[in-house]
Amino acid sequence: MKFSCSREELAKNLTIAQRATDARSNVQVLRNVLFDLEDNRLNLVGYDHRIGIRTSMACAVEEAGSVTVPCALVLEVLGVMGDETVFFNLDGNTLALECGKSAYKFECIESDDFPPFPQMSSGKEFSMDAAVLERGIKRTLFATNPDDPRAFMGGVYFGVENGGLALVSTDGHRLTWFHVPGQAAPLGDKGVIVPARTLTELLRILPAPAKPEKGDKAEEGAAEAKTASGAVIITVQDDAISFAADGIYMISRLVKADYPNYEKVIPSEKLGECRVARGRLANAVRGAAIMARAKENQYIIEFSVADNVLQLSSSTQDVGSAREEVDIEQKGSKISVSFNSRYVLDFLNAVPEDEVVFQYSEPLKATLFHTDNPDYKYVLMPIKM
Repeated sequence: MKFSCSREELAKNLTIAQRATDARSNVQVLRNVLFDLEDNRLNLVGYDHRIGIRTSMACAVEEAGSVTVPCALVLEVLGVMGDETVFFNLDGNTLALECGKSAYKFECIESDDFPPFPQMSSGKEFSMDAAVLERGIKRTLFATNPDDPRAFMGGVYFGVENGGLALVSTDGHRLTWFHVPGQAAPLGDKGVIVPARTLTELLRILPAPAKPEKGDKAEEGAAEAKTASGAVIITVQDDAISFAADGIYMISRLVKADYPNYEKVIPSEKLGECRVARGRLANAVRGAAIMARAKENQYIIEFSVADNVLQLSSSTQDVGSAREEVDIEQKGSKISVSFNSRYVLDFLNAVPEDEVVFQYSEPLKATLFHTDNPDYKYVLMPIKM
């Protein structure tokens, strides 16, 4: 095995493949990335039995072969190299790297010890715009809870709804719902649950955004400026899902659980609502939360709506108190209700719109946060004080 390649390209692709390794595994080979040379391409594979990532790059091959390399160590060394071209030569299980006047050797593990990369033996395929997929993941992923014993909370539900694709997540305290109208998705009646870790890693490897022309205004606003471009090919079978985009292939196990009826959780009735500037509300929530940081308060702040004013307040004994007032457009009854401020901020940070709507019924019933975009809803349970 002997080849040369771009140091920068190798570092980029090795970083991608490394995301599917298990740095804490007692099995050393699962910490490694597989190097596989063929047809002037270097294929890099990471796989920890739960997630697999394969990427590929051009290189100059003198002698084909394969081996698994200690990726973290190789990346460290690549980071201190000065020249752009690196040369590799495998002798037994020792991989020699040369770059300019630098030379390193790495003890590797033979490729036969690497677990076979899973293949989608069957499955149904559909294509999705990368920017839309990224947006949906970002607006749902934060409301998952992989540590909960109820398996369905450990991922985002992908299902068919109203002729489109719905992404749903919950951690027991809140629920997010993101809808893509008209998006074809052959997911059947039950849909699938994609693990949170899979989607976290997918966000990191989606195609890079195209740079907008000077003077262009981002369609979704500043909060959406950093979005992916191109298409993602998604394939689903009974126990696995794969994503392919821009030369990168990821495969993952699915969460084996039935997703509960989330539609009944979304409030359908309201006694009142208020419309408020998102930026002003976010600052007010952050301010009120400062005095609710004590362990016994758990970042809880009170929302009081009356006379076209939203008052946010908090207090902690021996620390102090806070009160913020925000002008609103109020409709319906007044209310006083308490929330975990971090959960409110998660919603406010997820949407780009200038105005948001807080819709409520009774103090201890689920409340609904949304914008004028009908395809994203955020349901939050109040806290009993």
